[in-house]
Amino acid sequence: MSLKNIKKKQKNLLNNCKKFLIREKRKNLDISASPLCFYTIWADTPGYYKTLDLYGLKDNSKIFFFFKNLMSLSRNFDLKLFLNKKDINTKPVNFILSYSKKEDFDNKGNFFDQYFNLDSKNPKYFWFLISLDNYIPKKIRSNVAIIAKKNNNSYSLTYLLKHLFQLLTPANFNLLRHICWKEFDFSKIVLKQAQNLMKGMNIKNLIINYEGIPFQNYLINSLKKLNSNINTYGYLHCAPWPIQLDLIYKKQSLDKLIVSGQQQKIVLKKHLGWSRKKIEVIPSLRFRKKRKKEFRGYIFAPYNLKEKNDYLERLEKYLLKTKLKNFYKYKVRIHPLNMKSKDHLNFKIECEALLRKFSKNKNQKIPNNSLFFGSATGVCVQALEEGTSIIHFPQEENLDVFSPKIWTTIDTQKIGEKTYIYNLKKKNYTFLVNHEKNKFQKYFEPFLKS
Repeated sequence: MSLKNIKKKQKNLLNNCKKFLIREKRKNLDISASPLCFYTIWADTPGYYKTLDLYGLKDNSKIFFFFKNLMSLSRNFDLKLFLNKKDINTKPVNFILSYSKKEDFDNKGNFFDQYFNLDSKNPKYFWFLISLDNYIPKKIRSNVAIIAKKNNNSYSLTYLLKHLFQLLTPANFNLLRHICWKEFDFSKIVLKQAQNLMKGMNIKNLIINYEGIPFQNYLINSLKKLNSNINTYGYLHCAPWPIQLDLIYKKQSLDKLIVSGQQQKIVLKKHLGWSRKKIEVIPSLRFRKKRKKEFRGYIFAPYNLKEKNDYLERLEKYLLKTKLKNFYKYKVRIHPLNMKSKDHLNFKIECEALLRKFSKNKNQKIPNNSLFFGSATGVCVQALEEGTSIIHFPQEENLDVFSPKIWTTIDTQKIGEKTYIYNLKKKNYTFLVNHEKNKFQKYFEPFLKS
């Protein structure tokens, strides 16, 4: 596959995705809140399989995914809101929708938001958190509320059947393929909990750790209808990925989208339909530039591990072909959400076996490159910004590779069968990271309306 063909295929797919959105919007549907219209290429979602359809690629696991998704809806039944109800007051507050894990809390219940680099000790902000690991601290600050399951493994068939009964009505028939998913049910739960929480609160600004996810758009659009005076801000915390179909503009009620990189702003405007006036660029709030290169010398396992044998074969061919022999220094990194996955752990073991097979010298320096499998994520761009060269083994070239026609600051070269190398032409333009502290106060707060 040539880079010219990749550019053409990506452009065609982007146009097909936009045409599908136009058709579905005519059905009086909020496409920004539809899981089917959330086109992902990096994770199994309803939108991922729709993307494959629009791309013309068949995936036999689609039916299995549908039933798995439907059954997992039964796990939404005990999603509850945990908070300190006694201390909610009516003082003006900025409402933040973000995520939490156990490691984000101290023993006093203080929460640190790693995405915004902001501490819950700041009384001007109220956090509405989606727990990623269902952890609830024993103490919760008065300006923190958390949505989590009471029991990680619990489910309710009664809840599932009730949901199905509500779906199978004449009014829902035209929208069925958009609202039957567990993600849409989750959106309704988040909105209901947010509305209950906001009663009696004086909220001026709604700030979202934004990724274009349906529940985020559903919340933004619904709250904006109820109170048009609420100012809505989305912050895209991650570096860019090759084809950002999940960020196609869908007329969601977002006043400002704040990103970290002029190149990202250009792509949003030129290829994804956003207005230039809606986008602001600031340095990354989440990341700080470090003296030590933290991304070099790694093999990044793919988030979706569907082509394990193919990846290993291509890795072996690369190790045979390259002149470098310091493979012993490479370390395999697994995505945090896959740390308990047996498939990913086995993939790590097999990669390490290949490295030992071809390594010649244990004492050589760490290589100044890293190897990526699957879709090139934002971590790939972070590595490029620090000066690390990237060797990329994509799953599907037309979906996973950075096209230099879209990302003009990235030098993409093909070096083998389904194998590419990336280098950066211009630093601090694709993803802007600096050394500063207190960046939220310096760069983000000036946008907020008092």
